[in-house]
Amino acid sequence: MNKIALSLITVFTIFFIAGCGASKVQVAGKLVWADGKPATELANGQIIFESSETRTSARGVIQPDGTFRINTEGPNDGVMPGTYNLAIVEHRPAPEGTSKLPPQYLPDTYYSFTTSGLTVTVSNGKNEPTVTVNRFQLNK
Repeated sequence: MNKIALSLITVFTIFFIAGCGASKVQVAGKLVWADGKPATELANGQIIFESSETRTSARGVIQPDGTFRINTEGPNDGVMPGTYNLAIVEHRPAPEGTSKLPPQYLPDTYYSFTTSGLTVTVSNGKNEPTVTVNRFQLNK
């Protein structure tokens, strides 16, 4: 019985040291408008990745130049490889001393994973997706 227990411990230790499971990979992408220009107006908003296959979600803050890095649990930890549905949330605080919100740049459809129409496949290795979005258009 002790030989069996020792064998099991040895096998589990080897798998643990070897890293038998998948590991997270870095995702550093950019958000652009349909005309190819960086989506600088979306700075400080969030881009959120959600995967039903890995049952995880991750997010990143959109930088002033339209770039983002995706994190699952902490800074620069990346995400598990897989296919992700995306949602984008604008950061639109009212200017100090007023309750009027700044202009909306994204259509509401981008706020939901089910309606955004955006997906990204993350694989082992370098992941630098370009996510293209349309600007909000007022109905005239």
